[in-house]
Amino acid sequence: MVQLAGGATAAQPTCQILPPTLPGYQPYCPYTISPGPSGAWLAPDLARAQRLARRSGTLGDKVTVVTDPMQTAMPGPAAGRYVVSVLRQLGYRASLRVIASPAAYWPTIGNSRNKVQIGEFRWIEDYPAPWDFFGTLLSCHAFLPGNPNNLNDSEFCDPPIEAQFRQALTAQARTPDATRLLWADIDRKIVGQAPWVPLYNPRAMVVVSARVGNYQFHPLWRLLIDQLWVR
Repeated sequence: MVQLAGGATAAQPTCQILPPTLPGYQPYCPYTISPGPSGAWLAPDLARAQRLARRSGTLGDKVTVVTDPMQTAMPGPAAGRYVVSVLRQLGYRASLRVIASPAAYWPTIGNSRNKVQIGEFRWIEDYPAPWDFFGTLLSCHAFLPGNPNNLNDSEFCDPPIEAQFRQALTAQARTPDATRLLWADIDRKIVGQAPWVPLYNPRAMVVVSARVGNYQFHPLWRLLIDQLWVR
């Protein structure tokens, strides 16, 4: 998927919800061959994936991957075809369903009445805080049943994790450092339940002249132009 997204300069593999620029991020990747303390994704473990699929009792089931061929952002239409190929390798009867209209794609995958099994979902933060991911996309109140405007496409709702959300939101104004550990714990617990299959975080490659000084990169606004000077 990183190759489809433009390579290592354009994307970084990830196995978790929080991206590296947010408070509470701690590298974590149980979905790799030889998982280690570095939290880095190393390589796929197809044999383990096949064992887990057999153990689930779902091997051989029909799976439909929904894709939007008009999506211009990388990786675009190739992503759906790739996911289908991986599911077939695992032993599923996978097929691709193409939704030709971009305007129809998001309401289709968001509406729980459509019972979409797998679809692409991209998220760019509105503000640099964990709640913009967890609250908007993975909380109980975010799931709107039968509503095409629903953003909690995985329909994830876990009451104990919901209680942790409230604890972290209450504590973050008083003890921000301790709250980072709470967000990291929430991140790991949600990864363990796998409502998403996180794939990569986009990267921004910046080239500056030797005459540029005090270049600063903000995780949300990118180049802070008012901090820059040019000789």
